[in-house]
Amino acid sequence: MSNSERNFWLDWIMFIVYSITVVSGFLLWLVIPHGANAAFAGIDRGVWLSIHIGSGFWGLRGVILHIIWHWRWLTALRGRPFRTLKKPVVANRLVNRIAWISFIASNLLGLQTWLLPGILSTRMVFIFSRLHVAASICWLVFLTAHLLLHQRWIASAVHRYLPFGIAGNPKVNLEGQR
Repeated sequence: MSNSERNFWLDWIMFIVYSITVVSGFLLWLVIPHGANAAFAGIDRGVWLSIHIGSGFWGLRGVILHIIWHWRWLTALRGRPFRTLKKPVVANRLVNRIAWISFIASNLLGLQTWLLPGILSTRMVFIFSRLHVAASICWLVFLTAHLLLHQRWIASAVHRYLPFGIAGNPKVNLEGQR
């Protein structure tokens, strides 16, 4: 398996895992009242919270692996002034930095929200929870920007590695033959 294919499959798994994290997070934030024994789709809040936390941990593992696999690229850029880089690389670098900072903040604030209810007052935990939501939304915005900056690679990789090609059409080789 090539590095490109390996990255594609990790990214695909992370997309699925983070989709679960985002959907469960929005349900916990907007649909299922906080502190209530409520349910959505027949699943109670505690289960949704477990799904959210579990998928978040799996996504964190994926991001760590993603960074390890891209470490050579990251270290190659470190220390190089922005003025020496091409505009797309600068845009990618800025988006990645902001996404990374908001991702770390989201995870740390989420951990505090999860681990501190027995130690802190409800008001403090609520503040950490709101900050977790804000950092998560920021991360989601910059993750979307990151994906848009890499849309050509994503489209190319989907065409190469998924059995159904793009938009459900059979794969077509470069000459246009099926």
